[in-house]
Amino acid sequence: MDASVSNRYDAIVIGSGLGGLVAGALYARSGGRVLVLERQENFGGAATVYRHGSLSIEASLHEIDGLDPGDPKMPLLKLLDLDRAVPFVDVGDLHEIRGPLIGEPFVLPHGVDAALAAGRARFPRHADALRRYFDLIVKVRNALAFMSRHVQDSGRWWASHAAEALPKLWTLTWHGRSSVSDVLARLFGDDEAVKIAVAANLAYYHDDPDGLPFLHYAVPQASYLCGGGHYVRGGSGVLSSYLVDVICKSGGVVEARREARRILLDGNRTVGVEHFGDGGDSRIDLAPIVFGNAAPHRLKEMLPAGSRERFWARYAGRQPSITLWTISLGLNRPAQSFGVRHYSTHVLPSWMVRLADIKHGAAIMAEPDGDRLPPYAFVDYGQIDSGLNEQGPHLASLCGVDRLENWAGLSAEQKRTRKGRWMDRLIADLDRQFPGLAAAVVQREMATAETMQHYLNTPGGAVYGFAPESAGRLRVRADTAIDGLWLASAYTAGGGYSGAMVGGAFAARAAIAKTGIHAAS
Repeated sequence: MDASVSNRYDAIVIGSGLGGLVAGALYARSGGRVLVLERQENFGGAATVYRHGSLSIEASLHEIDGLDPGDPKMPLLKLLDLDRAVPFVDVGDLHEIRGPLIGEPFVLPHGVDAALAAGRARFPRHADALRRYFDLIVKVRNALAFMSRHVQDSGRWWASHAAEALPKLWTLTWHGRSSVSDVLARLFGDDEAVKIAVAANLAYYHDDPDGLPFLHYAVPQASYLCGGGHYVRGGSGVLSSYLVDVICKSGGVVEARREARRILLDGNRTVGVEHFGDGGDSRIDLAPIVFGNAAPHRLKEMLPAGSRERFWARYAGRQPSITLWTISLGLNRPAQSFGVRHYSTHVLPSWMVRLADIKHGAAIMAEPDGDRLPPYAFVDYGQIDSGLNEQGPHLASLCGVDRLENWAGLSAEQKRTRKGRWMDRLIADLDRQFPGLAAAVVQREMATAETMQHYLNTPGGAVYGFAPESAGRLRVRADTAIDGLWLASAYTAGGGYSGAMVGGAFAARAAIAKTGIHAAS
């Protein structure tokens, strides 16, 4: 069937994850006519809530960092009125940590002074090192915020403000090639307990502290420390829906069940997108700007064969990030009834004797009948005013690192059996932490790396874009080798709520700065 040319737009967004929606919203607010194409039924990508039976389940990460005045993304939130229009709920203490490596459960509060006091009380011999650690990650965050405010300023500004800029940027330069392991070893030596106390949530970014650049880790960690963690009341889909409304109210169009198949080029410049609906109907919409919210691996497949190598050369050496498994639980009683006291609890298995051992957790998921359990995070949505399941059942979830190969070569029945075995074992472990909780489980659902790959359409089910680069430099690059094609996703600036949104904002601003807004006709 031949495709018909339908409309002309100023920009087309492929995919409605947070990065794509932010790019589309900023471009639309700047006067551009925007079309967003989403292959799924719902908008938001991972930032959505879905329902299984009587349970509403949060599909996304369970908290966003920062939201304090020093947060580098606050100018973006204010620009789109997200700070006022979207209800963010403070989750309280950052997390509780349990397991033999830490000994007695340790709670890390948010706030620099509170976190330092808790660390010093638990690890008095590291009092000075803890002060230096918290000071360091805050300095890194402040330096990035400084850069983000002036990244598009002229060279003349930098020359006249060198005395202000150089001290701030020295921190980035000094630690630019250090890994998390490098910095923690310099500060705490071989005391693994204090390392896990400050970095228990490592898998929010990566699962290997030896390969995770310290700068990539320090910025969001400092945001959690300074601004705390927050959940979007009603679920992350509220945030996605707001951005969809911004685009529509600014004259844009957002369409579900439309899968982009071809990015159309004139020479090396984008001119439009061909996309298909459920019934196989094909349509071409034209635009000089295309924001790719899809993974670069998928965008490559949409380009003409002769342009793929040129586009892909920039990403050929990059590996996809980790992926995750999740278990969502419906409880007939609040988790607090069983001694759960915090929104996030990190549970460490007995075999984990070093922070670096976390990298072995993903492979364990291939051994449902082995003698080891993976490290996992337990999230109790009942600790806050989440806006979910207010009439019950009560939502809680477990989450850990997975690999696509853990599920390869299995039949559908074998996968169901493996999921069931893992749910049995992990709920039993949770019951050991909080006796009686297992008997309160009335519903359980497990998602795996395969689930992530299916719904996110990412290589290996990657949830954070590219794996962090070992070089450790904070790079944000939205342009591609194809003129008019911009990355607007976690593959631009990193994963999580913050990374995806910043990536979309950077793409929109860079596209406007380079090409302006082209009036659709």
